[in-house]
Amino acid sequence: MKSAEDLCLACGLCCDGTLFGHVRLVAGDDAKKLKSLGLPVVAPRTGPTFKRFPQPCAALCADGTCRVYADRPAQCRRFECGVFKAAREGEIPFSTALRTVKQARRLADSVRRLLRALGDTDDHLGLDARFARVHRRLESGAADAAAANAYADLSQAMHRLTLLTHDKFHTRAEAR
Repeated sequence: MKSAEDLCLACGLCCDGTLFGHVRLVAGDDAKKLKSLGLPVVAPRTGPTFKRFPQPCAALCADGTCRVYADRPAQCRRFECGVFKAAREGEIPFSTALRTVKQARRLADSVRRLLRALGDTDDHLGLDARFARVHRRLESGAADAAAANAYADLSQAMHRLTLLTHDKFHTRAEAR
């Protein structure tokens, strides 16, 4: 790994639904063009009135690249995670940054496996939304012992992931 950009290609957590549930469009973002490029841009009927599209991003490719990179929204252009910034500024070596990324990816993968084991197979929603949905479902009815144990494991994995992402990836200046 030679550059911070290589780190992004190894990561993708800002695009895969791990860090964010949606990308908010702002003035200057071409919602019509983004829609034509395959992003499911919506303006919610209730709640916030801004246009947005959900994460995981439909433009994220398997190799970590973005198929709409040249036309990506302002929020995507502006966001730099803490790990990226620290590596770029020389505060941490790229090897340390990559270990942090791998740790976060393992935790996110564990959360996804546990969500699937609990019946949530909707990979088109961010992890927070999926976790909340499983939580509501299990809280509203009696869960058997196996589901209760899997939910306990999920809760712990989600908590560890949240702590890691807030400590290492989220930055104070971001506005997603």
